[in-house]
Amino acid sequence: MNANTHLRIVVIALMAVSTMSPVLAEADGGLPDDVVFTGWLRVEDRDVDDLILVVEMAESCHYAEVLPNGRFIAIVPVGSQARLTFAKPGYLTKEVDLDTRHSMPSRKAARANRTVKFDVVLEPKESRLGRKYDGPVGTLGFHKGTGSTRVRHTMNVVADLP
Repeated sequence: MNANTHLRIVVIALMAVSTMSPVLAEADGGLPDDVVFTGWLRVEDRDVDDLILVVEMAESCHYAEVLPNGRFIAIVPVGSQARLTFAKPGYLTKEVDLDTRHSMPSRKAARANRTVKFDVVLEPKESRLGRKYDGPVGTLGFHKGTGSTRVRHTMNVVADLP
């Protein structure tokens, strides 16, 4: 086996272990390390090729995956807070706050909260000319003690001043 083949095998093995870390944590009796937020993004023109999904946390900021069919996936470590920003030219930008601090207080909560699903609908700017959302449009979190999902919506708009 040459060095390139050996390196490829090591890289593939490391990628497999890193993508299975929540599964491995559960298998050894622990709770998952991450909460996976996934859902569908809806836009009037059905084209998400130019959409940007940013996941901003205190310690990092990165792009999340958006598939051509509008499905999105964002992974947030347990015990963290994050802000998702959905931006697309010609549409109002939406932000959603995520709080995973109380997501895994028990095995039952861990099973229920391993993956959280929600959808986002972006509105064309022309439907609200000269307006923007006044901060995040929603917050997804978990109740302390039970780990049950807590959802808040805020759809306030304000003038979009230059």
